[in-house]
Amino acid sequence: MTYDDVRQQLDWLCDAMIPGDPELGFPSARDVGVQETLLPMALKTRSDLAPAVLSIVAGFPRERPDDPLALVAALSPDDRALLGRFVAGAYLASQAVMAQLGYPGFQALHIEPDYDEIMEAVEPIIARGPCYRPV
Repeated sequence: MTYDDVRQQLDWLCDAMIPGDPELGFPSARDVGVQETLLPMALKTRSDLAPAVLSIVAGFPRERPDDPLALVAALSPDDRALLGRFVAGAYLASQAVMAQLGYPGFQALHIEPDYDEIMEAVEPIIARGPCYRPV
């Protein structure tokens, strides 16, 4: 199964899950390109989970139902969490949304760990030996 196979379901699903809030200045999923760009990128990035997400979405009707969120609510907690993470994660990857949240995005931290300091902290614990009794 591919993204194109469930594109119609994803179009109405993303719109229903993230309609946006103009009053707070947040765009909708469609406005930031979730369906066109960000969700495909997220699925490609997590190709190990993509088949499960696509399978969940394939269970939805192609046409938008009267109450689309009722279908999401009817999913198992695990399926709902997986689907929500992908849709919300794609939305939060938008530059416009990150700017509205005041989040600069991921930034590389170039550090050199001080292994001597780490070992100094760990050695007393190792020297102590096991401290828990078997049950």
